[in-house]
Amino acid sequence: MNAIFNIYWVKSYLLPAVNIIIIAIVIYRIYLMISGTRAIQVLKGLALIIFAAWLAQLLHLETVSWVLNQLIQVAVIAIIILFQPELRRILTKLGQTRFFGALFTQSVNIIDVVSSSTEELSNQKTGAIIVIESKVGLRNYIETGTAIDGLLSGDLLFSIFRKESPLHDGAVIIQRDRIVAAKCILPLTDRHEILEGYGTRHLAGLGLSEETDAFIIVISEETGKISVAQNGSMVMGVSIKTLKAKLENLLSSKT
Repeated sequence: MNAIFNIYWVKSYLLPAVNIIIIAIVIYRIYLMISGTRAIQVLKGLALIIFAAWLAQLLHLETVSWVLNQLIQVAVIAIIILFQPELRRILTKLGQTRFFGALFTQSVNIIDVVSSSTEELSNQKTGAIIVIESKVGLRNYIETGTAIDGLLSGDLLFSIFRKESPLHDGAVIIQRDRIVAAKCILPLTDRHEILEGYGTRHLAGLGLSEETDAFIIVISEETGKISVAQNGSMVMGVSIKTLKAKLENLLSSKT
């Protein structure tokens, strides 16, 4: 009797709950991937049409319901055609997730690469802005720069920020374990009095932190000192040990 009850409980309650949780996680992950892109607005519009179709069916508005259902079918096909780059990007990011990455690729230790590269750039007094994307999409700023889409590495960062490089001005933006763009233009803060005596890199780093939740590392070309901007504030003269701790907190909050 207990065995029959347990089977009934699993089928009636546990499995539906697991299905709902899995679907919710998938939808949420897809939302994070497309947030900050033009596709999110289109999907919101499609969701509104689906809701209207459901409401029309509930109210037995057969003609309206039929028209909306036809519109949904056309809209789905149009989205697939219009947003092929976004769909490819979603599939690419799925392949870069922790689960699939463990199966097919060797993940980059972001903390070690970024901290060691920052230390070397600081020692050489090479000016740089390194932006690590968090939960808010940075596509608007990525599009202002030059596409890179390369695996994060110290050599790639050094080649970008060396003074002879045409990409050394502007910011590098990192998504997950990839450098997606360089020479990106960031918004300058209006709070010049806070950064009196500092250059454009610091103004841009603080400006981006005011508008997004990105983690920004600024290396002074004059002094080699490391500054970190996040959530609308900037800390000057950060040590490598402190930088590693901040990176660990950032990456742990993203998982």
